[in-house]
Amino acid sequence: MKNDKFAFFIGVDVSKDKFNCAIINNKLELLKEAEFQMDIDGFNSFYDLIKKYDSSIIALESTGSYHINLLASLVSKKKDVCLINPALIKKFAQSVTLRKTKTDKIDAVIIAKFIAKNIEHFNYFALPESNDIIALARMREHITQQIARVKTQLKQHLTVVFPELVANANVFTQSILHILKHMPTAEIIRNANEDDIQKILDELKFAHKSNITPQKLISLAKSSIGISSDIWATVIKEDVEMLIFLNSRLDNITKEFIDKIKSSKKDDMEIITSIKGINDITAAHFLAEIKDINRFANKGKLAAYAGIDPAIKQSGSMYSNGRISKKGSRSLRRILYLMASGVMKFNEYFRAYYLKKKEEGMPHRKAMIALCNKLVRVLYAMLTKKEVFHMPKLS
Repeated sequence: MKNDKFAFFIGVDVSKDKFNCAIINNKLELLKEAEFQMDIDGFNSFYDLIKKYDSSIIALESTGSYHINLLASLVSKKKDVCLINPALIKKFAQSVTLRKTKTDKIDAVIIAKFIAKNIEHFNYFALPESNDIIALARMREHITQQIARVKTQLKQHLTVVFPELVANANVFTQSILHILKHMPTAEIIRNANEDDIQKILDELKFAHKSNITPQKLISLAKSSIGISSDIWATVIKEDVEMLIFLNSRLDNITKEFIDKIKSSKKDDMEIITSIKGINDITAAHFLAEIKDINRFANKGKLAAYAGIDPAIKQSGSMYSNGRISKKGSRSLRRILYLMASGVMKFNEYFRAYYLKKKEEGMPHRKAMIALCNKLVRVLYAMLTKKEVFHMPKLS
């Protein structure tokens, strides 16, 4: 696509306390370099500089969190701005120079040159319609990862304190967690009676049912080989209280996240969840990550953005495309794998595709990646055509 919109390209390299900018023209000639503090005075000085350059686009490298305030400010001022994956900038830098010198000033120039040379892919780097949706998605993902770590830790500790419980029950149900909060060791439980445990369970209005009764729990505790001490009681209680707290946070964030997605992308949510095996949570994460399906010229671009496209290596007569590239969005790749797991279990059409790949000799992991790619092709077609899923006839 010919660039007839932008005459100037502004690269911005952001760090914790300051940011550097470099301004170049269509001929990649450096016109201006400057450094600003990461505060309101620095922002205003930056705006005073760039207003002299009409028809400009500003490119920032994603830094995790340091870029967010500047980015939000630029968006509020209706500037043409895009956010670039650091991996792309690193690859580009390696392709244009052999020098290993790296400074904030040099990085700003590299970012400016990158967007100038890739302006035809502007839609690919376009910002989400609402940055708070991405923030919620990232927060929910982070809490989910925290929960997984605490669950692993709690299970390890219970293996020492009450291994029989781990072997005979799902220790992460609401009812078991609530019991452990009040009675964190096998010794405490075996010295209790059934009425004591039942009173604890009655405090829960909507408890997830456990397959262990108070009677069975006491029986396991009486024959337990687990260690018991005040220290271990404190350890288990802290694990349990942290897990309960994180679960509560996850519930609240999930509700807010899904509500926001449904309010802005209601039709797309209905389209995606028409596939049996995809729920509101994974559909919402998928939409938050892709931002807008129209950013992708074809299904291959979407697969590449997720990093599930094959990594092609060619040298002379050697040619290989076995593994996926993993160069796209890690969050989107994770969500696609969760979606593929869901449709493989609950959707006859996609399960048949998975089983076909297994019959062709693919191990589970490769068959799941193939299923991810299949799902991307279907989702792309559905979202671009605005059609819900209709189960194809199975041969």
